[in-house]
Amino acid sequence: MLSQFRLLVVTELSAFLERSGSYSFATDVKKWLLVLWIGKFVLGASASDVQPNAQEKSVDDSTNGPASAVIRPETNAVPSWLGLDRWSFQAGVGFITGSTIDEIGTWQSELARGKSSGEIYLFQVSYKAARLDPTLFGHRVALDLELPLVLGVVDEGESQPFMQYSGGIALRWKTFPWNRRLYTNLETGFGLTYSQHVLMTERERHPDRDRSHLEFYWPVQLMLAHPRYRDHQLVLFLHHHSGAGVFHRGGANTLGIGYRYVPGER
Repeated sequence: MLSQFRLLVVTELSAFLERSGSYSFATDVKKWLLVLWIGKFVLGASASDVQPNAQEKSVDDSTNGPASAVIRPETNAVPSWLGLDRWSFQAGVGFITGSTIDEIGTWQSELARGKSSGEIYLFQVSYKAARLDPTLFGHRVALDLELPLVLGVVDEGESQPFMQYSGGIALRWKTFPWNRRLYTNLETGFGLTYSQHVLMTERERHPDRDRSHLEFYWPVQLMLAHPRYRDHQLVLFLHHHSGAGVFHRGGANTLGIGYRYVPGER
């Protein structure tokens, strides 16, 4: 209705200008400026009318089945680089383990004890740098390329809390066949970690080796959410820190739980 009203205004204005008896150069310039301004106004209205329809899509039948296909807003589109939907925010607590990455992989991990025990309180901000849509076995999958920045407060058994900083690049896999019932994301990446102090668990496991404050950072995170509230996510994570033979040998692992808010998933 609004677009039709604007078109009617333009039509009536054009007729009025044609009936005008003044043909001075200044009058012609004013007429054309007025027509151009109203044309821009109308085109803006037309674009706003079309835009919501362009952002709607049918949910993938291979994921939800033909009977459950519905029209829903596109939430995986990459917004403006300054928009809030580019960002995600996470907070959680990780428990320092006394296990290697191999022991954790075989479900034989245990928490650190004594002076090595403790928690790392994590606050993470991630920036969505790009959306990737590769095709795997004939099916398109959704991947987000993100740049996480993690601030950690390490609280070990008998030492004063100290800071830990991590950053890197991560890929978030968002396509799972059960997403209609349990929205699931899996994230992993690679980066660097700097700690003000070397973790006690590393010192105890490698007492005869020099330890670096700088290590490689390898996060693995599983995000779970209700399909109707995908922006509110439960996070289960493993954060692995290691010298990888470059800075030193060996490392430390943290298992934890957290909450993640993703405005772009609303």
